[in-house]
Amino acid sequence: MRPMWQDAALLALVVGAVYANSMAGSFHYDDFHSLVLNPHIRSLEKLPGFFVDPGLFSVDAEKSMYRPLLLVSYALNYAWGGYGVAGYHAFNIAVHLLCALLIWRLAAEWGRGAAVCAGLVFALHPVASEPVNYISSRSESLAVAFVLAALVLERRRDLAGRWGGPLCFAAALLVKSMAIVLPGLLVIRSWWLDRDRVEIRRLVLYAGVAALYLLIIVGNRFLGDSLAKAPRGLVSQLSTQCKGLIYYAKTLMMPVGLSVEPQFSVAAGPWSGPVLASVALVASGVYFAANAGRGRFFLAWALLGLVPTLLVPLNVLVNEHRLYLPLAGLALGVGAWWRVAGRASLRWPGMACLVIWGGLVVQRNDQWRDESSLWQAAAATSPHMARIHVHLGNAQRDGGRLAEARQAYARALELDAANRFARTNLANLYFEAAQIDSARRLHYLDFAARQYEEILAHDPEYREALNNLGSSRMALGDYTEAQRVWQRTISLHPNHAEAHFNMGLLQLRMGRPEAAITHFDRALALGEDAEIHRERGHALVGLQRLPEAALSYRNAARLAPGDIASRYNRAEVLLVLGESDLARGRQHEGLARWGEAERALLEVLNLAPGHARARIKLEQLRGRLQ
Repeated sequence: MRPMWQDAALLALVVGAVYANSMAGSFHYDDFHSLVLNPHIRSLEKLPGFFVDPGLFSVDAEKSMYRPLLLVSYALNYAWGGYGVAGYHAFNIAVHLLCALLIWRLAAEWGRGAAVCAGLVFALHPVASEPVNYISSRSESLAVAFVLAALVLERRRDLAGRWGGPLCFAAALLVKSMAIVLPGLLVIRSWWLDRDRVEIRRLVLYAGVAALYLLIIVGNRFLGDSLAKAPRGLVSQLSTQCKGLIYYAKTLMMPVGLSVEPQFSVAAGPWSGPVLASVALVASGVYFAANAGRGRFFLAWALLGLVPTLLVPLNVLVNEHRLYLPLAGLALGVGAWWRVAGRASLRWPGMACLVIWGGLVVQRNDQWRDESSLWQAAAATSPHMARIHVHLGNAQRDGGRLAEARQAYARALELDAANRFARTNLANLYFEAAQIDSARRLHYLDFAARQYEEILAHDPEYREALNNLGSSRMALGDYTEAQRVWQRTISLHPNHAEAHFNMGLLQLRMGRPEAAITHFDRALALGEDAEIHRERGHALVGLQRLPEAALSYRNAARLAPGDIASRYNRAEVLLVLGESDLARGRQHEGLARWGEAERALLEVLNLAPGHARARIKLEQLRGRLQ
């Protein structure tokens, strides 16, 4: 008999093989507001605050969530490797492998064959590819890892089992609230799988953890704010999710044509044909499950895992990562079935299915490679979803394909005329075109400004429209209006670095360098950027604070190795400072400053050999040094 560690090694090898190409992936949509642009995850000193303030979840105050352990995982990733995306993907793969190993451990009581079967089904099923490839979807896989760990520990009757399970439950809730279903899983496992009484004493601790968690999210207003922002009513939600259950069942059984946003719509009403047909199919499934013996536990697990998203209205109607916990139950069910089925006759078909799944996962990983590939795949699968065309347009814009981007935004507005993102981004394209086409500059700027104002008439606090309206007004020369808009933007979104930077630029143009520096400093506190350092250097030069200006230009050059202007400006400042030192009799300091200036000028000429002013300055400097 082979050692059990070999089975675990097999799972690790399989997961590593099928997800190897996911390491080349990038950050995607929600990753930007909660991770890439979120200043709070860049310091481990912020960790205690994650457990108190839901506002630390995102750079956008309106997207606050209470997921403290998820933020801890981001902060640790950042501490280890900054924004090197490979580290985040490695973490996600490791969490998925951990979940597969926990499934394997849970199924081990039915035999080694059943355990390996369950682990492989979970490891290779294509719906798991979204929680692995999408960094933000780590919330699902990490929460499920803690849920599965609690189920493993609950099998023990020692101190670790008594306290470890509830602690893992608490950790799961602190990653994502969908873990609230764990006590229900424990109850149905006792009833339908173990055919035993529920131990009330052991459930009391879980009930206490759930009650404490609910008190916390009520106290910090996360629950109330989330319900207040619900995009649809309960009847509409339940009607829509009745259809959703059919979609989820189809996706689990036939995981092809997966999309980051499936083609799906809100139900027309509780008595519409699709909803009634879905109710009939769900009722048939429930009847089948009720007569499936111990198998009903695994089917009930899958349904229970979907209950939070069935009841709580979310912006995205259905998606793949919500199936991660239901998949765990079904994988265990396949393992239990393997124990009693004719194994020899199922071996080769089962292996063929796993190989096909592995191929689908590799293909899906490639679709998650970057924003363009992800949304092109989504548009091919779900062509009538407006949000897909908005994101596709964003990717095309970032890739310099502006005409295609305009078409994508126009298509999104055809599908949903009220889509603020499509209108904002279309306006952004015209704003950017104004910087290139001088003949139509005023026309483009005016068009963009009117689009932003139309958006704000319906959504007065929309950050991007506010910020870009300020940019349009400044470009049109209306500094008073631009200042008013950016003051409002900053008051509503105090952690938006770009608004602070733009206000700093405006203050600089209005001849207020001191006020400009205040906003540049605030922007830098939210995230370093070469352009902010460079503009801060200009403001400091205006105030004759030349040593600080030289430092700002050096920081700009450090962050942007190809920044010729900052290197040249730093050389100019150092020449003036050196001249001042020499005039005061501080020869050593003056010559040292000139030496730095010489090196800066040489860096400029190395990057731009034809830079005439740098060459003239260098010749003059060397003439004086002789």
